[in-house]
Amino acid sequence: MKSILCWLLAACLFTLTSPCQARQYISVESEGYGVSRKDALLDAKRQVLLKGINTLLTSQIEVKNFSLKKAMVLSRSIGAVRSYEIVRERCQGTTWFVTIRAAVSETTIRRDLAALKILLAAMDKPRLLVLVKEDCGQAAEKTIVDSLRHRGFDLVDDATIAALKQDETVLFRAATGGDARAAAQLADGTGADFIMVCRVSKGLMTSQLLEGAGMVSGRAAIRARVIDAGSGAITISTAASAGAAHMSRATAVNRAATKATERMLTQELFEQLVTSFQELINEGRPLEITFHEVTDFQTQQKITEAVQAITATSLQNHTVADGRLILSLLYRRSTDTFCQHLHGKVVQGKKLAVTRISGSRIEVSLR
Repeated sequence: MKSILCWLLAACLFTLTSPCQARQYISVESEGYGVSRKDALLDAKRQVLLKGINTLLTSQIEVKNFSLKKAMVLSRSIGAVRSYEIVRERCQGTTWFVTIRAAVSETTIRRDLAALKILLAAMDKPRLLVLVKEDCGQAAEKTIVDSLRHRGFDLVDDATIAALKQDETVLFRAATGGDARAAAQLADGTGADFIMVCRVSKGLMTSQLLEGAGMVSGRAAIRARVIDAGSGAITISTAASAGAAHMSRATAVNRAATKATERMLTQELFEQLVTSFQELINEGRPLEITFHEVTDFQTQQKITEAVQAITATSLQNHTVADGRLILSLLYRRSTDTFCQHLHGKVVQGKKLAVTRISGSRIEVSLR
C-alpha cells in the first residue's frame, strides 16, 4: 500500500512539473514607467509581453514581421499576461516605475502571432519536394530531409519521391542535372510549391599519410537549387564540399557527403527558404483555373463569385472560350489549400470537381 501511494505521489509530481505543462506559460520579469502608477503598470505588462514574444521568434524573418506589426500585436495580445505580482515600485519626481513578475500565456501569443502571419511555424507553409541525385548511398539525402523536417518544413512524402526516382527517367536526370523546367514538370501532380534539387558527387583523394595508416580520404561536393514549381524560376542556388577519412572507402565518401551537406544547410539557407515562402504568402501565388463545361453567362458569374468568396483570393482577370471559363488570380496560401476550398462547392446545382493540378494551373469540371 505504501509503495502504491509513493508511486501515485510521484506521478502527480511528474504531471505538475512536466515540460508540456511548464511550457504553457512563460515567466517574465520587467519594468515599466509612466506618469501615473496605472500607466507604469500597463507599460510593465507590455514589456513582459514583448519579452515573451521575443522568446518565440526564431528567425530574422519573424523578427522583421513582428517589428512591422509590433503595436498591433501588443494591443491584441495584452490579455496573454494572465497573472502578475509587483516586485517593486517607486515614484521619482513625476514618473512612476513599476517592476512586475508575470506569467504570460504562450498559447495565446502563438495564436495571435499566427493569426497575423508573424510566426512562420504556424503558417500554411508551401510544400517542398526534395530531389537528390546521389551514388553510393543516401547520406546527403538523409541529412537534408532530416534537417528540413526538424525545422518544420512540409515535405512531399517519401513514397511519391521514390516513384519519381524509379528507373531514373529522362525527366529526373534532366531535373537533377540542373534543368529548372524539367524539375517543375517533374513536380507536376505532387502538390509541391517549391523543389529543392541536389546533385552529389563523391570520390577519393590521394593521401600518402592516410594510406600509410591504412585509411582512405573521401571527398564529396553538393550543389543545390530551389525552384518555384509554378514559374520554374530558380530562387536559391548554393554549394559546398568536404572531406573525411576512414578505413572503408564507402564510409569515407558518405561521411564526406554528410559533412558537405551540413555545411550547405546553413542558417542563411533556411532564412532564404523562409523568405521565399513568406513572399509567396504575402504577395500571393498566381494561379490559373480553367473551368470546363461552362455553358451560360449566369454559371460564369456564380463560379466567379464562388472563387472570390475564398479567403486570401484576389481575382486578376478572366476569359471565356469554347465552354471554358479561365480565371487568373493571386492566392496567398498553398495551391493544395485553394483546391480544398474549391473542390465540392455547388454552383447552379452542380459540384465543382478539381480534376488536375499542374504547378500553378488547375482544371475543374462541373458535375
